[in-house]
Amino acid sequence: MIVLGGGIVACELAQFLSRIGSRVTLVQRSPNILRDHSEAASAVIQEALVDEGIELFAGTQLVNVASDRRGVSVTFLHDGKQITRRAAHLFNALGREPNTAALNLAAAGVRTRPNGQVIINRWQQTSAKHIYAGGDCSGPVEIVHTAIQQGELAARHAAGVKKLKPVDWSLLLNVVFTDPQLATIGRLERELDEAGTPYLVASYPFNDHGKSILMDANYGYVKVIAEPKRGRILGAEIVGKDAGELIHAFSGPLAMRGTVFDLLRAPWYHPTLAEIVTYPLEEIAEKIPRP
Repeated sequence: MIVLGGGIVACELAQFLSRIGSRVTLVQRSPNILRDHSEAASAVIQEALVDEGIELFAGTQLVNVASDRRGVSVTFLHDGKQITRRAAHLFNALGREPNTAALNLAAAGVRTRPNGQVIINRWQQTSAKHIYAGGDCSGPVEIVHTAIQQGELAARHAAGVKKLKPVDWSLLLNVVFTDPQLATIGRLERELDEAGTPYLVASYPFNDHGKSILMDANYGYVKVIAEPKRGRILGAEIVGKDAGELIHAFSGPLAMRGTVFDLLRAPWYHPTLAEIVTYPLEEIAEKIPRP
């Protein structure tokens, strides 16, 4: 199997196909897989995939894709060399577009972007105010729980419910279900750097944590990002065993504008995977002067 792409779907399915016995080659155009995540996080997942036997090429330029009765061939440039790989099957995971072209939305006064994505305001209204949209067809992300939030907001706004709040994208939660998993929440370093927002950051590796070592879960780390004056949690990034579960340790505190000190007041059972988050919390707390 040749997998074209290095996003969430490509990485999850490439690993699944490899584990059920397929020989997999993954070809990614960007310099890193999972390009919407940090380089450090994508590097951990890339290492894990390669360690499992997946042949992985990142930073490529596609030259040609062809098929015949024997299968498919993909030719691409990588590190100045032209490489061709052949396989029985090709999995195209180069991205998706909203399937809105057949809806004739223009006739209803609904504006879309060139890729077909429906344009909405913060209340999920389209350019035709009596028509609402949410989820994958409008974005900005393609995640189930945010689509539910958007749908509920649209229904309440259409029904005239007062004192509504739009979806808070600063609380965005994202999980990649590879093994190890990759999970993020809130505002991360790249976004804060682009906005010129000061922050403190600390991380701790799974391969130095007792429970994860015993579980042979040594890939990855926990990273916490906080505001430098009071230590309010701004975001977190976890790459490792059960990251999709562990990231929820930050969901409530982030929504309630909690600080690293708030989380450290909570009890953390030993030995658990969850207690690993206390180490970066403590490191950040030590950098903040207390009154």
